[in-house]
Amino acid sequence: MKRRIAIVLCAGYGRRMYPLTKDTPKPLLKVGGRAVLDYLMDELNSLHDLEEIYIVSNSKFYDNFEKWINERKKNEKDIHLLNDGSFTNEDRLGAAGDMLFSFKRAGDFSDVLVAGGDNIFLFPLKPVWERFLHEDNHAVLALRDENRQNLQQTGVLELSESDDVIRLHEKPKDPPSVFFSPPLYFFKRSARTHLSNYMKDSQARDTSGYFVDYLCQKEVIKAVNSEKGRLDIGNMESYQKANHLLTKTGKAG
Repeated sequence: MKRRIAIVLCAGYGRRMYPLTKDTPKPLLKVGGRAVLDYLMDELNSLHDLEEIYIVSNSKFYDNFEKWINERKKNEKDIHLLNDGSFTNEDRLGAAGDMLFSFKRAGDFSDVLVAGGDNIFLFPLKPVWERFLHEDNHAVLALRDENRQNLQQTGVLELSESDDVIRLHEKPKDPPSVFFSPPLYFFKRSARTHLSNYMKDSQARDTSGYFVDYLCQKEVIKAVNSEKGRLDIGNMESYQKANHLLTKTGKAG
């Protein structure tokens, strides 16, 4: 069975960007005159054989996303909006929890792209997606950052010479490489079972990078490099930079 889907994680509460995110979720903030999520949707709509897109929200912002979907002028894929049931940052499921929640609601799949809804990728996803479909392994994005302090605040990849992911280290004091992994993952069907097993562990962390670290010790994950990177709408400074860049250029890639 070939069923290819995308899951977009949009259930965060954006506390670092108050008051902008008091009534608007980060993925729906305007950057360059468009919602952050619109840029990702353009890329997802270009992907061959991708059938459905699942957007997971929380109870607080569910209506915002429903309105956004209804107002979209064009969408080539079926969009399903999910509500993870959380109301506050304190009772959120976290990225790993939302992935498992989405996997269960989406049903069986052969291939899935998982992306954070507050990222704007500056390169086309289509070549990466098509390569993934023709291979048997999972894949994650690997971006280069020479700034040691930045690496200490993110998930850093430990890679083999053939770009296999050996480990993913969350916020390491001593980064093992200059490659970090933002939330853009390409998983095969088996990831669903592994994630379910991972989340049964009482010590499981809700950050998605910890699951990637778990998965790479079970199966092969390839690192996919891109020199163009992404815009992370993580705080006010990064939001303002992204808005300035895309207002000036008018496009993400």
